[in-house]
Amino acid sequence: MILLIMISVLGIGFIGIFPKKIPFYLKLLVAPSLGLIVFTSMSLYLSFLLGLDLLAIILSLLICGILSVLSHIKFPTKINFFGISRIFIVSSLVVFISISYLMFSQTLKSSAFGIESGGGGLYGDSALHAAYTSRLATGEFPPTTPLFAGKTLVYPFANDLLSATLRKFQTSFNLSFVFPQVIFLIAVLSLIYQIVRKFSDDRSYATALILLLLGWGIGAFFYISDLAVNGNFNVLGNLTKDYTNNPDFNLHLHNIVTGLILPERSLLPGLVIGLMIFLFSAEYMESFKLRFILLSGLLLGILPFWHTHTFIYFVIFFLTIGTWQIIKTRSYKIIRDLIFSALVALFAALPFIILFLLNLNPMSFLRFESGWQNGGENLIVFWFKNSFLIIPLSILGFLTIAKEKRIYFIPAYIAFLISNIIIFQPWEWDNIKLLTWSFLFFSVLTAIYLSNFFNKNFLFKIIISLLILFSSLSGILSITLQFKNKFVIYDQDDIALADWANTNTSIDDVFIIDPRPNHPIPGLTGRISYIGYPGHLWVHGIDYSKREIENTKLLSGDFSNINNLAVSISYVVFPNNSYAPSFPSLLTEVYLNQKYQVLKVKN
Repeated sequence: MILLIMISVLGIGFIGIFPKKIPFYLKLLVAPSLGLIVFTSMSLYLSFLLGLDLLAIILSLLICGILSVLSHIKFPTKINFFGISRIFIVSSLVVFISISYLMFSQTLKSSAFGIESGGGGLYGDSALHAAYTSRLATGEFPPTTPLFAGKTLVYPFANDLLSATLRKFQTSFNLSFVFPQVIFLIAVLSLIYQIVRKFSDDRSYATALILLLLGWGIGAFFYISDLAVNGNFNVLGNLTKDYTNNPDFNLHLHNIVTGLILPERSLLPGLVIGLMIFLFSAEYMESFKLRFILLSGLLLGILPFWHTHTFIYFVIFFLTIGTWQIIKTRSYKIIRDLIFSALVALFAALPFIILFLLNLNPMSFLRFESGWQNGGENLIVFWFKNSFLIIPLSILGFLTIAKEKRIYFIPAYIAFLISNIIIFQPWEWDNIKLLTWSFLFFSVLTAIYLSNFFNKNFLFKIIISLLILFSSLSGILSITLQFKNKFVIYDQDDIALADWANTNTSIDDVFIIDPRPNHPIPGLTGRISYIGYPGHLWVHGIDYSKREIENTKLLSGDFSNINNLAVSISYVVFPNNSYAPSFPSLLTEVYLNQKYQVLKVKN
């Protein structure tokens, strides 16, 4: 944890890059995230040359320290704690404590039973990110995906790289996953507050947080209907499924806390980087200082390694505001500045672009659809069910703000339309990661609109309060369900197998395993499986069909083809319900516990 503290402190040196008009206390709250982003990005680029070893970590820390000092000298900041908002502090503290508690209690937390996880998407995604983090911790770079032998990992794994660095210093899974996330959460809240204050007041910030974090849709009304049908009004006792992500009612816009912030580890740092791009770009459009658009370009360039869908959103953002500025000003300087910014972004993104194009064919999963997840349902009805009145209210809010400021929100509507037409990955639902940006800004616009009417009279206060309550019920149910559910994701036998594998096998060994999402071989050791959980492979565009058949034959006891597979197999791990009582001489039993039998293959 000393390393994490050092990196966070170094972030203070970078706060001078922010516009001077941003209050010091907000910059200070964002500073630790800046340190994490700079350090991790340096580690990532150096790892392409050195691997993730001690030298790469020390060099990254050294470079981060030098840049921090130089930044502080070049852009000194006056310490000033005046003007701290009570609404910001109270609202942010409530959110921070609630989400942090969920993270610490439900993200790979050690217990007497093993390692525990929350339910829903958090269960499967925790196992996936544990596998990626464990693989990155082996030092191999670029890493092989531990879920498909021979395939390079192409994924926005920067946050997992940070956790892997902490794991190399003996930090537990729980702390190495959660501490960076709570640091990013503080920055997200601070940056959202600054953006809201750019257009409105403190009340709008609190309202925007409620709408954003406790949305979406009218699922709560379906829940009430279910209670009435069952004739049992035990509200909490009967809450067994989510009502923001429920195919039975064609609800798919999962609550951002339970569907994205908790399971989707890359979202929070993606939000931090994206919100900084927003603020720097807005400052450039007002001051035309080159450094702000260059910083925006640099942040855009590192985004593919942090959060790909945020990268897509801010490409849309840059194209929109850039085109608007060129048409508006017809300035050679602006054209030149935008070109410089684009070149910086391209240079920073080049390693990811090369990695992506060498290992994936985007045309194999990019496709057009007539609506996101609507399944043929009328789009107006679908979006009313999934987001209630957020979209029409945001349009009213858009019309409320000053005309010269509307340009900042137009990309949100463009991204929303694109998300309903173009699917960017194999799993259609994953477009929600792009839609999150649209609904973040829809929430801000809606909050601005509602705040304008709140003080008109008592009747307006009642109407707006009820509207906010109804907009939040589905999200409240989703978060309540998340608090209720906790499962053992790795039990003591899983941990024992992982300890044995870490001690007795090589990081390059390939394992045949039963392909479930929480198998300890990839999850806790980073060792490579011939084929991992198909659900994790499909969403990343990997064709696993042939290997699935071969894997099934081997686990059924047919070893005839074991030396004729796509890659050389080192070990076969049988689950306890299918131990191999007999096996050919090329296999030797090397480990056994109540849950697993491991056979070594003689090659």
